[in-house]
Amino acid sequence: MKLALDAMGGDHAPAEVVRGAVEYARTAPEDVVLLVGIADKVQPLLAGAPPNVVFVPCTQVIEMGEHPAKSLKEKRDSSIVKCVGMCTAGKADAFIGAGNTGACVGGSLFLMGHLPGVLKAGIATPLPMRGGECTVIDAGANIAPKPQHMLQYALMGAIHAKVRGISEPRVGILNIGEEDDKGTELVQQARDLIKKTDLRYVGFLEPTAIAEGAADVVVADGFAGNILLKAFEGMGELLLQHYEKSGLTGELFEKTSKRAREFADFASYGGAPLLGTKGVTIIAHGRSKATAISNALRRGSACAREKIVEKIAAEILKYPMSA
Repeated sequence: MKLALDAMGGDHAPAEVVRGAVEYARTAPEDVVLLVGIADKVQPLLAGAPPNVVFVPCTQVIEMGEHPAKSLKEKRDSSIVKCVGMCTAGKADAFIGAGNTGACVGGSLFLMGHLPGVLKAGIATPLPMRGGECTVIDAGANIAPKPQHMLQYALMGAIHAKVRGISEPRVGILNIGEEDDKGTELVQQARDLIKKTDLRYVGFLEPTAIAEGAADVVVADGFAGNILLKAFEGMGELLLQHYEKSGLTGELFEKTSKRAREFADFASYGGAPLLGTKGVTIIAHGRSKATAISNALRRGSACAREKIVEKIAAEILKYPMSA
């Protein structure tokens, strides 16, 4: 796989992004990391990099605080636009970016476009749960969806779960209670649509049930999904800090602490696929350091290798929907 990585995106770019690229490239010699960035900032960091890290120059950067649509139009030689452009031209199999999320999403939507039949793209964020991880979709791309959008999130999320190795993913809907009469008209209408599919629907889910491992795919509107994600992240970091400041020492503590951090730290999950476009886009956290970047590259490679785009395209057309 050829993976286009924005070297300039994120709070710790380009140094940590380059480190992550090199770390991944050494463990996956069959893949090529196309590192897109400003020459005088990135090239000095590439000393000793393996041959499957290839530098691709650009002259502009879309900063974190810039307006996405405006910057995409005005900065045609930015690292984000160049990465997405390489994917649309068939020169890369996936785009990975930790920079301006709106620009990463917008660039993917504008340049790649939606798959036929897909109404709205959704961010499928991995979230830790008992026994592994689940997929929350949408986590911020569409804050005011319609029921038919949420049906498509369920379908796309299930395919992403299958790529992760779950043969019959359990699908639920984020809600304030598990009873059928709970929640908004939106979630109730989405439930009725999902129940008409062949998905393994397990009902409405409260956040506590998600943590306990009640579903492999959690369908949500982008507003609630994003809040859920950030609440989990914040609580995970708080618990880890409390645990590590407990004063406990010894080999058992070190092993337990390492396992807890691997489970709760967003870096372990890498990035979130943007599902519903004609290419593979992985949205990494803005605070990503080398480990998170490496894992985001790994997720992007897996999505491309398993042909997630083609699988979504085929599944969506089984349930035609109007906007």
